[in-house]
Amino acid sequence: MENEEKIVNLGDKVVGEVELPKFDAEKYIGTKVNIASVKEMTGVYGYFIRVETDPVETYKGADGEPKDIRGSMNFGLVELEDGKIGWGKDAKLGMFLKHMKVNHYRDLVGKQVILQVERKGDKTYLIF
Repeated sequence: MENEEKIVNLGDKVVGEVELPKFDAEKYIGTKVNIASVKEMTGVYGYFIRVETDPVETYKGADGEPKDIRGSMNFGLVELEDGKIGWGKDAKLGMFLKHMKVNHYRDLVGKQVILQVERKGDKTYLIF
């Protein structure tokens, strides 16, 4: 069975703490890439969309499975009292849609963006 747990003996292979490879997001700054998907989502703060680019690189994860590195951004949506969901023209999403010359976020797929880097604490994210 594939998911069966087994006892192993690692012997002298375990050396303790090791330095893990760092993600170098800087090398992607300025890279032009297409938007691959727009996902409508909900979370703690309500509705939002996640816009993701095509992968800029694929690596093998700790589980041996391929993992994609891609740019992404979240944009908040608002739900009005009448149940309609949308965004303000001067909100982050409204300004982004205007910049991208589209009227609706569903029209973003296939459009090209330029990757940038955002740092939050000790984490680095690819955004656009």
